[in-house]
Amino acid sequence: MLEKVELNEKSALRNFDQVFERISHYGRYQLFVFLVFQYLMLNAAGNYLFMSFGGLYRTCDDLEWNLETVKDVCTMVKNCPQNASSTSYFYSLYEDENFVCPNSGLPQHLQSLQAIGSGIGALVGGHAADQLGRKLISTTGAILMILSGLLGALSPDWMVLAVAMFGMGFSYGILIDAALTLATETVGPKFRIVQTLAVQWSVAMQIASVIAYFAGSWRLYLIVINVAVVPALFLLNTWVESPRWLIQKRDLKTAAICLNKIAARNQEKVRFTEDDLKEIELDDGNQKLYSVWHLFMTRQLFLYSIVMILSALTAETTIAVILFDVQSLAGNPFLNVALYGTLRMWVPLFIIFLEKYSNNIGRRALFIYSQTFTVLCFTIFLILPSTFPYQSMIKTVLALVGGIVNASIFFTVYKQYSMELYPTLMRAMAVGTFGVVERIGGGLSPQLVYLSRVFWPGFGVCVATVFCAASLIAGFFVLPETKNRTMPDTLRQEENLEKVDEECK
Repeated sequence: MLEKVELNEKSALRNFDQVFERISHYGRYQLFVFLVFQYLMLNAAGNYLFMSFGGLYRTCDDLEWNLETVKDVCTMVKNCPQNASSTSYFYSLYEDENFVCPNSGLPQHLQSLQAIGSGIGALVGGHAADQLGRKLISTTGAILMILSGLLGALSPDWMVLAVAMFGMGFSYGILIDAALTLATETVGPKFRIVQTLAVQWSVAMQIASVIAYFAGSWRLYLIVINVAVVPALFLLNTWVESPRWLIQKRDLKTAAICLNKIAARNQEKVRFTEDDLKEIELDDGNQKLYSVWHLFMTRQLFLYSIVMILSALTAETTIAVILFDVQSLAGNPFLNVALYGTLRMWVPLFIIFLEKYSNNIGRRALFIYSQTFTVLCFTIFLILPSTFPYQSMIKTVLALVGGIVNASIFFTVYKQYSMELYPTLMRAMAVGTFGVVERIGGGLSPQLVYLSRVFWPGFGVCVATVFCAASLIAGFFVLPETKNRTMPDTLRQEENLEKVDEECK
């Protein structure tokens, strides 16, 4: 157990973060939540990556029928001479007769439909989690995600698969933001960002690539990736509801019970009662349903929200334009996806090290430096001349490394900001709202991939680079440092923190 501070147990609690001065900032229960979350990410990443594998196709060495000449995958697959066709990596949607073809762009449209579902799910899930509780919505999302994946595996035609893809996205949007909010609200401020790392797909992507390689077909892949996560549903049910949310909902009795369960699982003797929690400041808007418009209700919240919107577009688009066109990179597509996951493994250790041992590098520095690095990588990717030695390999490295830094370090910090800048009763809604913007980027990315194939190979990366640059500039001028800062429970606390930030500037 980490960072427990001895304090007089009778001292009054004025804000929820003071609870962690009596119990551990991070203990066995929080680690358990982290591991279960990672387990669930196998399903989330697997369903998301489905089209990366399901959209693979045979290449053609015949100059008359290759993709560069005909500009249409179905035409190429149908007419390419057998002796000029490459070995198939995977029995994909293009291989399944009359499933996709003659509509070559259908996989990209299905991927966009999944992103639309995810955006709607994030918005619905965020609002529902603020009203009905984080745990209920998280569990609902996890169940629907598995069912949608299995429906996709059994699809008799592309229309049923379209419904399944929408369901995969919708359920992911419901699960991810509610569960991440719940996980973060049960951790002390010293290790809050550690729990945000639970949404990383580093391990999940490697496992998904291995499953895809050995499954060999898109249907079997979906069956395995979804059935494998069924035990996680039982583990998820052992999580406790967010005491922080319960307190703001005036349910002090249940909040005390949940805190005592956390303490017991962390093998601590501290026990809380309703009386211990009565002095914690409550939001005056408890009976009010916060909406998207409340994210812009003050000048500072307006500026924060603009930065979060730009960052959300960046977080999804930057890597999606690469993963959804993984076959355009040099090397084996399964290996590239697995390598992308492997190269992200160092990020959690790096962030945990900074949280524990560095007081100088906080959220703001990580946000700015990681985004700057991605902009540089993608800019070099775009301007590197085709005559440059090993050009294809160098561009693959730049795309993967730039995407890795954005999708790991930057994404983690962006998610952390989206929870640390907003009060408790609008926190899940804020995370869900920005999740909608992420999915807009996710829905846009397959279309950018399609345009890259038709017009200019660098089109998608160019758009992603513009988003990165806009997010970087806005964040540089607006975002405060929130490391070790109390997470606001009420709008009044947020306004007080705004005044402190202004004074610091």
